[in-house]
Amino acid sequence: MPAETPAAVAAPAHSDLVVIGGGMAGLAAADAARARGRSVALLEAGPVVGGLARAIRVGGEPIESYYHHFFPQDTETVELAERLGLGDDIEWRHGPMAILHDGRAYDFDSPLDLLRFDALGLPSRVRVGLATAFQVIRPDAGTLDRRSARDEARRWFGGSAYELLWRPLLEAKFGPAADEVVMAWLVARIRQRAGARRAGGDRLGYLRGSLGRLAEAFAEEVRASGVEIATSARVTSLRQDGARWVVEHEQGDRTAVRTADAVVGALAGPVLSRIADLPADYQAKVEAIPYRGIVCLLLELDRPLSDSYWVNVTDRIGLGCVGIIEHTNFIPAERYGGRSLVYLAHYVGREDPAWSASAEALIEAAEPSLRALQPAFERDWIVEIHDNRDPFAQPIPVVGGPMAKLPTATGLPGLFHASLAHVYPHDRGVAKAIELGRRVADDVDGYLAAR
Repeated sequence: MPAETPAAVAAPAHSDLVVIGGGMAGLAAADAARARGRSVALLEAGPVVGGLARAIRVGGEPIESYYHHFFPQDTETVELAERLGLGDDIEWRHGPMAILHDGRAYDFDSPLDLLRFDALGLPSRVRVGLATAFQVIRPDAGTLDRRSARDEARRWFGGSAYELLWRPLLEAKFGPAADEVVMAWLVARIRQRAGARRAGGDRLGYLRGSLGRLAEAFAEEVRASGVEIATSARVTSLRQDGARWVVEHEQGDRTAVRTADAVVGALAGPVLSRIADLPADYQAKVEAIPYRGIVCLLLELDRPLSDSYWVNVTDRIGLGCVGIIEHTNFIPAERYGGRSLVYLAHYVGREDPAWSASAEALIEAAEPSLRALQPAFERDWIVEIHDNRDPFAQPIPVVGGPMAKLPTATGLPGLFHASLAHVYPHDRGVAKAIELGRRVADDVDGYLAAR
């Protein structure tokens, strides 16, 4: 048989758009672009779609690798579930909240609980309640983007309340950058919780079978619409070749190549900057956004730990966690073979000891907190440990940083960016990711239409 000539070698597959990243933003961008008639391919580095919402199975129903719930006002999540035929599997439940302070757990679900929080003096408790209410209604003429949460929280909530309530939260979430975090982020968190109380009577939403199930169903529908989805396809290089983009990615034990008229990088800025030569000004913006990783242990226990769903830990002990989330005080343990499921959450930089610490070391550091919730706790209650880590789980919104005005357009023709930093001032969440994906698809469509 004659050797194949160069002219006979198949050209790389081409599409109008390549989306890099199969989290909810990437799926939403691919879905919206396909609905406009564009040909789309989506490449996901991991074995499954979903990003930070991906799921694992623990002796029963799937559960998120990283704890998740959503709020009544998260209409994008609810509407997507209904569109995919999953609306009847949305459950609205109360998730009891608490604060662990100085070795004692305090219920923290309502204004009455705040008044009972005797770790603060009564005048401080009243001030916290009034200041919290004001944050929900305060006007925002851009001032929240220019003021630090440290200074503004001290001003409104008082020094003692800041030191006891807000400083531990900010330091746990943002580490050494805590003093630089912008007030807009803190106000967004307060408004999110207040909105849930107004809209749903302090209820939280959960999709039976996990939000990973939502991501998988979304991917199936997007694939059925004509989008090519490839998992375990890590992009290694992204470059321009004339008017087209060349996307190289790992495909099994070989390197595959595709071309596209436009690309959406639905991934963290540091990852995008590794695979593409970004313009200097956009590169500077990306580099000015620090990230925190997450180390999240999911423990399967043979009995319940506490009565609370979500416990914020103000006592920081060595490698101790910042949050203890007992999922089975929100969703019944019967769904998971009777196991009680507890997340231990740590937000860390990759230089922090907790990033490289073993699961056993992290559990040992958390034991004082676990025993504060349940004095009888013993290590042999733990039947199984699931260890999940992601280096780019939380961009840090600093005063004067670029997140408030970060565009999706990178400055290179046809290259767009959709990351957690683009949902400022909000934290990550499925609803915000869906909204972002649709927004960047609009930008892509405008670009392609103008070509």
